[in-house]
Amino acid sequence: MRRSPIYVAAALIAALLVAIDMVFALLRMRRRWREKRRTGIPGPITIQPDLPDDDFTWFFPPHDVHDRAAWDRYWHAQLEHGLTPPLFDMFCHDASLIQCLIERGTRTVLCAGSGVSQEPRALAAAGFEVTAMDLSPTAVHLAETWRFGPKELDRFCTAEQRAPGGSAEFVIGDILDRSVCPGPFDAIIERRTLQLFLEHERGAALDMLASRLQPNGLFLSHCHDGGWKPPGRPVHQVERFFRDRGWFITNSCDSPNHGRRTALLEMSTG
Repeated sequence: MRRSPIYVAAALIAALLVAIDMVFALLRMRRRWREKRRTGIPGPITIQPDLPDDDFTWFFPPHDVHDRAAWDRYWHAQLEHGLTPPLFDMFCHDASLIQCLIERGTRTVLCAGSGVSQEPRALAAAGFEVTAMDLSPTAVHLAETWRFGPKELDRFCTAEQRAPGGSAEFVIGDILDRSVCPGPFDAIIERRTLQLFLEHERGAALDMLASRLQPNGLFLSHCHDGGWKPPGRPVHQVERFFRDRGWFITNSCDSPNHGRRTALLEMSTG
């Protein structure tokens, strides 16, 4: 369907505003980090050489997602440039997700490839038993020791959704190693992780995570399409792998539980 010029212009303005907001968020995080640097972060396995001021290679994830040392260097670089957990959680607004998990009777949650995210701790505050797994020791250490305060928690869930009995365990492990965090879990959450695998590896990585999920579990997969431009449709890099495997797919937490595994697909752009 052909979009009107007004619609296209409005979409472009909206995308520009999101980009501007991200830039200001980066600047705020960098200023906060320089004002108060944290200590106790494990050192990188190899030393990253000094880069020119206009070299932004540090900003992008490693090409080889299996390289633990490269991930440690990546996370150290993010921290050195002031990019801290709140920035990486900017797309996590979990109020509707938490309600969905409650309605499905969810108890155990695996956050796979969660990096420095504080989402596992927010879900624990909502009463769930959460396991956060990441390949990088640096990321796991920071995620576990970050000063996660009430204001950050407010971004994830409402005060009414908080419940006792939750827990968060942080584990260093490889998604492809089935012996780590074997489950089965009631729900699995991966945000912008599976899309980093090469396309010919993506299906196998999905299968390894799915093997940790209950037969009627919920699998939230979040992809970010940084190259999206209106009027095109954002691309979820893992969607076709779910479809090929016969999953029930939804984009809404309001969809009913069909008694089988459900893929809840989320998208972000910008």
